[in-house]
Amino acid sequence: MTTESKQDTRPGAFVLLGAAGAAFVAGPVMALLARLFADATAVRSVAVSTLLVVAVIGFGVYVLNTVASIMPSMTVLVALVTYAVQLVVLAAVVLGLARNGMMDDTFDRRWFGGGVAVATLARMVAQIIAAMRARIPVYDLPEPGAR
Repeated sequence: MTTESKQDTRPGAFVLLGAAGAAFVAGPVMALLARLFADATAVRSVAVSTLLVVAVIGFGVYVLNTVASIMPSMTVLVALVTYAVQLVVLAAVVLGLARNGMMDDTFDRRWFGGGVAVATLARMVAQIIAAMRARIPVYDLPEPGAR
């Protein structure tokens, strides 16, 4: 006799939103470090970069969950395209800030980049951990007795 495994019934949105939340939590921690070791410009840089990462992740969560609910077979393709679009959007925003001179006057480049890196790393780690714990089945097993 086998035992039934306990499967987490929360949808994949929980995994992705939790990952965005981890990035949002990492921002204040990084901002506190910026305040301790630098100035208000560093704190502002970390805050804006964290919000930028969370906004980009939010876009990805919305698109991926919409596609997964409509056409689950397209989820992997859309996830890859969404990831590429997120990278392009993030790069375009940073390039726009640099060309407008805001990276020289308003933001500290090192702290801005550090904020993006820490928020992204926190998101990735949280998403991996949540996905492992969610136990979302890859496929459905056939019913007993069915061929």
